[in-house]
Amino acid sequence: MQTHISRLFRRLIAALLVTIMIAAAITPGRVLAGGNIGARAMLVEYYNMINASQYALAYDQWEAPTQTYADFVAGYSTTTHVTAYFGGFQTRQPYGFDGCVPGVLIGYHADGSAVAYRGHYDLLYHPEMTGIAQWTILEGAFTRMDTIPTDETLIYRNELDSGCIEHGSGIEPPPTLMLNDYLDAVNRGELDAAYARWVNPPQTYTDFVNGWADTTETLMFFGYYQSGTSLYEAGRIPVVMFGYHTDGSRVAYQGCLGLSYIGAALDPWRLYAAYLYPLSLDPTNATIITNALNVACY
Repeated sequence: MQTHISRLFRRLIAALLVTIMIAAAITPGRVLAGGNIGARAMLVEYYNMINASQYALAYDQWEAPTQTYADFVAGYSTTTHVTAYFGGFQTRQPYGFDGCVPGVLIGYHADGSAVAYRGHYDLLYHPEMTGIAQWTILEGAFTRMDTIPTDETLIYRNELDSGCIEHGSGIEPPPTLMLNDYLDAVNRGELDAAYARWVNPPQTYTDFVNGWADTTETLMFFGYYQSGTSLYEAGRIPVVMFGYHTDGSRVAYQGCLGLSYIGAALDPWRLYAAYLYPLSLDPTNATIITNALNVACY
């Protein structure tokens, strides 16, 4: 396994936010089969290709490789296989299609030794493409861990819980950071942590979990924060959300998320409400998603 990374998949019981409060009563039809794949699922497939010695296919997942193909292959010359664990995709900026996925990688070598890394991949989403070509790897940033983690539950709970979107010290955390943390908790199966992000949740915790037991991954793109006038709802953010299911289908929603702000709290932002409905067009290009994000929430 490479000592520096430059450029399997546990089925999680995850909850999609749109089940909580949907502005429209209709359920969108699911888009089926190989056309759509989530960010985490692509990375899982990436390591499946590496473990199968399909290095050319894996190398093609990079947007602009900083290694030659020969160096890429040589980096795995003594590696028998890699076990990879990933959190959820976290969007970096409003109207952006780039983001990061936190991960833990454990490489096993022919001499019986193993090495573990913790960090993240930066990815770019290409809505006009299909299959794993919907995602390319922009960069990888991983550091070696002192010990080899062995408990899968603790890997998801402890090693993947910090996310990968940072903000400067002393800077008020933006509401989008909370939303990324929320979805990352959902994607890691930490539904108790996700549920705690709600102010007066409109669902019981049991319904929150059971309602989306067939969801494997969720991701979100967002627009600009819009200030509110309500005493309880500080503002709203336009979003587009994808939910990927165990049957290979994907659902897409658009709308706004209502947020509350508790200034004295360590994590001041909380979810207040969701005003979401099925995306009117299949998101096959960036314009469709951008237009859905360019809405007035009030």
